[in-house]
Amino acid sequence: MQRSIIVNQLNEYIAQQILDGSNIDLQETTPLLEWGILNSLEMVRLLQFLKEHFLVDIPPEKMIPDSFVNPGAIADLIMEETNK
Repeated sequence: MQRSIIVNQLNEYIAQQILDGSNIDLQETTPLLEWGILNSLEMVRLLQFLKEHFLVDIPPEKMIPDSFVNPGAIADLIMEETNK
């Protein structure tokens, strides 16, 4: 799957499920942690989405802030884990 498609799907999920359909213009570099978009509860929901939608289990050692700083970083993590 192309990285741009993954980013778009992540942005759509975040806008619809985490931001309750907000019209915020999410970009690949939107700072999810800095802006408080992702908190611990939303992180659990996001990890479940990644597992169901992208069929990827993120190992505990990869669950670090740098991996979830923005949609681009999450897309990179998904691609890394699916290409193993």
